[in-house]
Amino acid sequence: MHRKFVTEAPHSLFLATCSLLIGSAFAVQAEGTFLQLDLASNTSDAVVAATRDKLSFGANYSSYKGGWSAGTYLLRDFAVENIGTAKIGPSLGTSAARRGLSVGIKLVVERYQTTSYGFAFLSGQFNTIDSDWFALAQLGNGQGLSVDLTAGGSDFYSEHSFAVNYQLDDGPVSLRGGYRFKAEEVFLGLSVNTY
Repeated sequence: MHRKFVTEAPHSLFLATCSLLIGSAFAVQAEGTFLQLDLASNTSDAVVAATRDKLSFGANYSSYKGGWSAGTYLLRDFAVENIGTAKIGPSLGTSAARRGLSVGIKLVVERYQTTSYGFAFLSGQFNTIDSDWFALAQLGNGQGLSVDLTAGGSDFYSEHSFAVNYQLDDGPVSLRGGYRFKAEEVFLGLSVNTY
């Protein structure tokens, strides 16, 4: 029965996790919450993440030609002097290719640095499920404009992208536009970032 739920309703796993995260984001004084949605002609990606004290948690859902994938995680945060923040913990994942639920370990290393031109944010992630990895370099001018360079891959996919983000009225909402090089498609999106 549990396997049937996961394989026949993968969206339910993602939506349930998002509901919990969004609910807690507004019920508790948050250190930070991040939501992002990107849409293109053949793909879509949704990410939600939050940090409370020394815990980070989140979920993601991606659809693409011929399939989809979804996952969730709960990580413990550790400050690493002169480097940034390291996070490690359990993860769950499922996909069209898998047709079942997998348990893994996720590791994240992040660094935020103010610069003479604004800021730089670097993130590297690895998940033992499908050897999934992701790298992000975000450079911003501190006045609402930033650029993302990303690369990611797993046993089932590989992608590189470029995006420009424009923050609306000094608030948490940004509009996004970019290009996925492997898929050869333009995407549009938005993000909400309270970090």
